Amino acid sequence: MSNLDKFGKLIAEDLRDSALNRCLDIEAGTIKSYDCLELTKEFSQFTESQLQIINRLVTKCIDTGIHDFLFAIEEAQDELSILVNGENIAEKSDGLQGELFTEDGWYERFSEHKETGI
Repeated sequence: MSNLDKFGKLIAEDLRDSALNRCLDIEAGTIKSYDCLELTKEFSQFTESQLQIINRLVTKCIDTGIHDFLFAIEEAQDELSILVNGENIAEKSDGLQGELFTEDGWYERFSEHKETGI
């Protein structure tokens, strides 16, 4: 696996999937903190259709944050670099934010939820 893909796998699994799964766990009531249980209670008042809209919204917001973060890394290459095994991964891509999408993108290859999200 290339260093660029190692970084992409980290973004897809440890950032995106972690956040999306947190949302699903709160909906399901498996997180027992007071705040999360309050959210679970509030989620129980929504219809299945409404929950699907919320999940799409959460996915879009997380994906936008990741996209904008990767774009900012691209734009700041003169001041900032991310090294994986000593290799500047931004130099290995024609646009880090573009690596996320399409059937060959990081989300399709590495995310539990694929490009569509939750």
